Amino acid sequence: MRDSRLAFVAFTASWCPFSQNLLNSFTESARIYTQKYPNKKTVWGNVDCMEEDALSNKYGITKFPTMKVFFYGHLMTEYRGSRHSNALIQYVEQMENTTNLVDLKAVESLTQWQIHVIPTKGTLILWFPRGSPPFELILKAIALIHDQLTVVVPVATNLLEHEEHKLWFSLDGEHVQRFNGSITSFNEIVEWIKQKSVGMVRELTFSNMEELVEEAKPMLILLRNPNDKETDVKFVQAIRRELDESTLSKIVPLLADGNILEVVLRHFNKGIEDLPFLIIDQFVHSYPAPWTGDEIFSKGNIKQFVADLFNDTHHRKLHQKVEDLLKKILSETENLERAAQLEEKTTETPNLLDQKESVFKQLKPAKNRYSFAKEEL
Repeated sequence: MRDSRLAFVAFTASWCPFSQNLLNSFTESARIYTQKYPNKKTVWGNVDCMEEDALSNKYGITKFPTMKVFFYGHLMTEYRGSRHSNALIQYVEQMENTTNLVDLKAVESLTQWQIHVIPTKGTLILWFPRGSPPFELILKAIALIHDQLTVVVPVATNLLEHEEHKLWFSLDGEHVQRFNGSITSFNEIVEWIKQKSVGMVRELTFSNMEELVEEAKPMLILLRNPNDKETDVKFVQAIRRELDESTLSKIVPLLADGNILEVVLRHFNKGIEDLPFLIIDQFVHSYPAPWTGDEIFSKGNIKQFVADLFNDTHHRKLHQKVEDLLKKILSETENLERAAQLEEKTTETPNLLDQKESVFKQLKPAKNRYSFAKEEL
């Protein structure tokens, strides 16, 4: 796998009928692809997780079948698309084409790199001649996180004959960090790029939602109107200002379209008019931020909001609210029961055995009164 640019691996189980169905189309796709591209070293592989328990555990396989993509032995992503043969082949063709996979922004001069900065993405400046071994090697490494980067390169005609070759990374579009490792070491370049990409704000979509959930990290999500680019910039700036590298390794900052995820807003009794709306989702509980509008991005707010997740403040407050609510419900229930008992006493049918003696019995004849009813008559 390390010698092959791309490996497409299906993790299956022999007892699983869905795995067997996939293997039919997967095997057929591999055959067609190999005939179509005989010179490519693309690996189509299958792992029977019932036989290869160690591999299954190493790559966190919890469902069958699962398909994962590797670049030169490094795990890149999981494939979640159609399992039909044509779709599988089309996907591998797309992943094999690095030029199309990575969006390269060409500039005449190194001083122009900032014109291509996208606030929600990191910027990688790859200042090596096009087609040179270091250029191609770095492109391979970039492919691992291609969707999180803007890549600035020299125009094809610029051979950089009188310029120093550089590999820079910028998180904020202003300051750069230089790669000082070996430009011939793929692993060093990959680790450096991965390290620099930790904590970058990503877009939460239906296509990557499952993958993000499987990372099992709490998600810090800003629901906003995607056309509100100013809010995007404010959120990204706040994340970079408020959260250090250690914190960003434990939480995933995300932007999401509030119009598409309106159901999330309704869950908190909010609507589109309440955007932007910030929440933390811990996969057990969700915690809404107490601020609205630009107050979300005020200095210290996001930092404290995230810190309260890890010191259990949010959790304690949630349980306190639940306890207070239960106490209120219990108190109101007791009041209702007492009121019902009182009403029952005032409206129930009288029990004659419990009442005072009748005054009308005094009207009957006295025992010593003479009467025709007497026997002596």
